[in-house]
Amino acid sequence: MGRLENYQRQDTKKSQGQRIHPIWRGIGFALIILIPIMAYFTALLLIDLNYQNGWMAIPRDLLVQGKDSMLLIKAILTLVISLLLFLILQIITFFLFRILGPSRYGPLDVPSVRYRGKKYKR
Repeated sequence: MGRLENYQRQDTKKSQGQRIHPIWRGIGFALIILIPIMAYFTALLLIDLNYQNGWMAIPRDLLVQGKDSMLLIKAILTLVISLLLFLILQIITFFLFRILGPSRYGPLDVPSVRYRGKKYKR
């Protein structure tokens, strides 16, 4: 043994207790696959509705020569919608964890001290 080796044992129970349940990994994987697909179809729907209602003029710089001239617009819109959906799910997760999650402090934590500081006079 070298002189710089660590002689302490690793606590296996602590590391096993912090692992994520496999069902949440599966749900996360499904969402990573499903959200971009939903965003793509939403982008197609929004482009069709834009043609019908004329909400916004599409710049000619974004049109691409080739078979699908709207490819760049679809990609950009899909990316934006995907990010918005991931953001919405993250905010929902944040609020659910805040409401249903464990308390901030454990049983051995000391309550925080309410110190306002000293009033200074000039």
